[in-house]
Amino acid sequence: MKHLIIRIAALGVVVALGLIAIAQAQRGSGNQQPPAELSTDFAEPSADADAVRRGLVASKSETNPLRGTAPPPANAEEPAERPTGDRPMGDPFARRTAEPLSTGGAPVGRMVLGDSGIPDVNEAGMPTLRLTADDSRYGQPIPAVESAEPRELAAVTDNAMPAASQRYPQMPSTLPSYGEPAAFAADPRMSAINESEPGTAPVGGLAAPQNPARGGNFARPPTDAVTSIDSDPAGEGTGKPGSAQLEGPQSPHLTLEKAVPQQIQVGKSAVFKVTVRNTGAVAATEVLIRDQVPQGTRLLATTPRASRGTRGELVWELGTLKPGEQTTVEIELMPTAEGEIGSVATIQFNAAVSARSVSTRPELAVKTSAPDRVLIGEEVTVTITVSNPGSGTATGVVLEEHIPQGLQHPAGGDLEYEIGDLPPGESRKLELTMVASRSGPVTNVLVARGEGNLRVEDRFNLEVVAPKLEVSMAGPKRRYLEREATYRLSVHNPGTAPAEQVELVAYLPSGLKFVSANNAGHYDEANQAVFWRLEELPTEDTGTVELVTMPVEAGQQNIRLRGSAQKGLSVEREQPVLVEGIAAILFEAIDVNDPIEVGGETTYEIRVLNQGSKAATNLRLEVMLPPELQPVAAEGPSHNRVEGNRVVFEDLPRLAPKADTTYHVRAKALRPGDLRTRVQLFTGEMAGPVTKEESTRVYSDE
Repeated sequence: MKHLIIRIAALGVVVALGLIAIAQAQRGSGNQQPPAELSTDFAEPSADADAVRRGLVASKSETNPLRGTAPPPANAEEPAERPTGDRPMGDPFARRTAEPLSTGGAPVGRMVLGDSGIPDVNEAGMPTLRLTADDSRYGQPIPAVESAEPRELAAVTDNAMPAASQRYPQMPSTLPSYGEPAAFAADPRMSAINESEPGTAPVGGLAAPQNPARGGNFARPPTDAVTSIDSDPAGEGTGKPGSAQLEGPQSPHLTLEKAVPQQIQVGKSAVFKVTVRNTGAVAATEVLIRDQVPQGTRLLATTPRASRGTRGELVWELGTLKPGEQTTVEIELMPTAEGEIGSVATIQFNAAVSARSVSTRPELAVKTSAPDRVLIGEEVTVTITVSNPGSGTATGVVLEEHIPQGLQHPAGGDLEYEIGDLPPGESRKLELTMVASRSGPVTNVLVARGEGNLRVEDRFNLEVVAPKLEVSMAGPKRRYLEREATYRLSVHNPGTAPAEQVELVAYLPSGLKFVSANNAGHYDEANQAVFWRLEELPTEDTGTVELVTMPVEAGQQNIRLRGSAQKGLSVEREQPVLVEGIAAILFEAIDVNDPIEVGGETTYEIRVLNQGSKAATNLRLEVMLPPELQPVAAEGPSHNRVEGNRVVFEDLPRLAPKADTTYHVRAKALRPGDLRTRVQLFTGEMAGPVTKEESTRVYSDE
């Protein structure tokens, strides 16, 4: 009992020192390399048959069926001969390297483990250190001595990082320490990887890449992950129908069984088995078994070789399992703690099923037939043929018609007609009747659509022709009273069809009197209208007539002209005529006494007459006497003033048509002579004055 307690205490010391050493080694593994001159070809201790049987020491002929050979680093040289028992770095089933023990930094020996995997201890309970007389790796002899003194232990690592000249580190066959296994399936070429790097799993302070697929260096995604794939409408499929055996219901059935010993012991390896059997009638593909390393144990080996999943679980890729086949995988574990030990194994697989169908391609074709020209107001009949030249039935076929401007339908502007299903090779014929409502070119689009994004359209063009009328009138727009005016009336057809039964009418105002009309124009006195009729007015043709009127009332007079024809054609136009009177002023000036002697007087009488039909406005009269005459007095219809020898009569606002007025100027003769008196008349209607002179003879007795 005493020795057992001592052994347990020693084991605890070793484990604690080992964990400290592992942490120190991991912190320094990123930048520490052994001296370049040191040899890395360690002599591998022999392994007994029992160790080989338990999987603790790899046999020289052992191969790894689930892992391809990892390539060497890019800057590493291939060793001439690979040491026996070498494994890639990070292999969980490789032997652990026992680093040399040291005192004060100098290597002094190796820790010795007993057959049970527990370090030997001496009577004091301390682990036994066996020192070697010479270790060429460190380039110096070391005295062989056994000591119970406490020693400073070098780090015991699961996997030592290889030096630049190494491809694989030496893996002695000593039993690994009780620390956690090294990074699973790590690439020996890789150094430390940041834990935050995507696609890596942290192991022992480093980040190891996820397990590559068998024989490859690419990371395998988790088999239970669900990847969302965006649909690509432009992507083309590559699948083909499978064999006839894959048609119909496919139901592979797998049973999973796990067998473990009823009791296992700490420090003694145990084997857990998982068996999968296909009890169904069809094969199961891509079979995967997943299991966790039980808590309280340490993984020693797996059969067949397993890989690590994304959550650290063990994964066996079994491939295809045919009906009736079964496969067993084994996990060899070392219990490290007491209690209930176990884990849950899961299975994942795929089943294949196939079905086939015949794909057809329905098609739609539509053709329309309609006249090229149609007269406005007439019906247009469109013949529509819808056919299916494809290989499948076109379903849900519908005709769409959007009535264009220029055509009309009693049901409105948007029409639909349901044809339904149209088998391949069949057609339907329909007729659509519309009415031409507006002249000009018309483009009609007819659409046939069906389920499955079937859509086709057909266009046809037609011209709606129509006559068109334009009326015009040429003649004086300003006319004086009682002076005849002649007007030319025209009707023109700029349309695309002849105008039939054309009628031209001129409606006269009360201020204009009908005088005459040519081309059989008929005057209706009751309506004061003049009528002309034409049987037909061809396209781009013009008809012209004449109308003579007499203005009888002053003011603006409107002549209304109207043209009409069949098909509801009608056009009107008005022309204003300004009728005015004219102020025709006539005046005369006479001297009442002629001749007169010096000192005598005479009177000049000026008579102004408006002979026109319009009142004269703003009449102003000026009388200019010669120096031999002196103005004595003046009178008239407006005020006057005398300015030297000139007499000015202020403006007379209005002188009505046919009215007259008289002005008088009395003058005294001062000297004899043949004298000339000048009279000027100004009106608002005249641009300049009208001037007249009157001669007076003045004499004297000598």
